[in-house]
Amino acid sequence: METIRQFRSLAVRGGLLLSAVAGAAGWVISPELGQGLLGGGITGVLAFWFLARQTERLAGAPREKAHAAAYAWTALRLMLYGAVLAGAYRLDPESLHGLLGATLGLFTIQGVVLALSLTWPGLKPGGKEQDPPR
Repeated sequence: METIRQFRSLAVRGGLLLSAVAGAAGWVISPELGQGLLGGGITGVLAFWFLARQTERLAGAPREKAHAAAYAWTALRLMLYGAVLAGAYRLDPESLHGLLGATLGLFTIQGVVLALSLTWPGLKPGGKEQDPPR
């Protein structure tokens, strides 16, 4: 379980860092693009954090409770995504730089998680965790 917590923590920190760098780089091109990248990136990281925490909590829960809670958090994440995309659209409705930035920002955490999952030293080639036995 500790490996999962470390992975989540590293993914959140990496996602926030990458979002800040992407937002600053996007700001050079267009302020709306930078705001969209930063807002979408932070939202994506927050949604990932919600999902990872909920997964940890529900790992030992009964199946019926876990199933219902997973759907509730999915709806919350989708509403959060929609709110960020709507706000980003209002930043620049003509050129859509804010909307493009927010869309790319939402996927930033996916890239970080993919990169970490391919390079994470806590997993053996067989896919088993290297946590000490309890």
